Amino acid sequence: MPPETSLSVSHVSLERPELSEVPWETRVPLAERPCPLVVNPQQRALIEPAMKNSDKYMQEIREYWKKIDELNATLPEKDQFFTVSIQPRCPEPASFFTYYRLYALNDTNPTPLTRKRFTEPRKDYPVLTMLQIFSFRYVGDFLRDQSMLVYGFIAIRDELDCLRNYIFNCPREQAHEITPDSRTLPLISPVRGNSILDGVLLEYSLKVKSNGSDNAEMDYVLADGCIEYTDHMILRGTTLKSRLFCKLGPVDFHYAFLRQGIEATVDIEISMASPAWGVKAVTAFTSGLSDAIVLYDGSTDSSPAQSVFPISSVVTVQLGHELKLKFDITSKDTVHKGCAKRFVPRKAASAQYQRPDVVMDGEPEPKTYSRFLTFISQKCSFVSGKVSIGDEFKAEVRATWSTMGPY
Repeated sequence: MPPETSLSVSHVSLERPELSEVPWETRVPLAERPCPLVVNPQQRALIEPAMKNSDKYMQEIREYWKKIDELNATLPEKDQFFTVSIQPRCPEPASFFTYYRLYALNDTNPTPLTRKRFTEPRKDYPVLTMLQIFSFRYVGDFLRDQSMLVYGFIAIRDELDCLRNYIFNCPREQAHEITPDSRTLPLISPVRGNSILDGVLLEYSLKVKSNGSDNAEMDYVLADGCIEYTDHMILRGTTLKSRLFCKLGPVDFHYAFLRQGIEATVDIEISMASPAWGVKAVTAFTSGLSDAIVLYDGSTDSSPAQSVFPISSVVTVQLGHELKLKFDITSKDTVHKGCAKRFVPRKAASAQYQRPDVVMDGEPEPKTYSRFLTFISQKCSFVSGKVSIGDEFKAEVRATWSTMGPY
């Protein structure tokens, strides 16, 4: 666990001792220390409440650690949760807390930086650890098995500009429905990769619409907070699982920190598809990890696939490792559900016998074909490939590699 600290204003010495009064062997270290904080009564009135809130937040973190330790004690090692420190998004007073200032949490603008910015080879472009989020999933109980309408945002702030890089951004009017059979939030692609020099911050605010009310103030908070990951506390090269304990039930999320991370922009375009053919889903697997990254899911998008594509998604891949794409392609098979035959006689224009038509009751049952495409990540440039099923379906795929640029 991270070390605990407990400070108060009364512990702060307001005077530096004279060096002549200090043994010579400790004078140099003492002289190099910053001058202790000197506060007046007005400043003290601000700092003391801030210190009390800091102690309160630390106590909440300790309680969270205790819950995770108790939960992990019941689980095999491979299923245990990675412990994090959850902080409020809007601490009081905000300016007192380093993480709030460092990641500019008062600035809610999205990052203006885009993908594919450093695709040309440069020796001064380092390859850094990068963050990949796989999923956010509600694992609590549903009241009487009813669904919940979830809205809000999840964003990543890194040190490139400290602004929000959204991976979920759903307004109240378009709240996503989760059910006991479909608990995962539909994450979107970040606009660019997320790198880690000294740290990175995950910010989230998720709410549930109240039934029968158009008043947002009546909605319920599902999860609200932020998590700072620093370079020395993360585990690299493996899938991590963390849990948020919420009033409405826990939320689990899976993610990974990949050393020597490369930003891979995957562009997919359907070049040809027969009327009965379409894309059911496109998923990506990165760097040998088993968790899937959903690039497209037709079950959560009511629009026809042909109108959605082309699509462009950002995935993090470790340098020199595999980026594996899986395409689930559907067609309406000739076999119908139920296979019920029904004879319908034609209207005869004369008394001459005519052969009746044979029709099939029920809708055609879709058949799914899976196709795979694999690329090995590079530091820059791009690669391309194709996915096809005979003359019925063809898709063009391009992966563009980029570092995160100079630091």
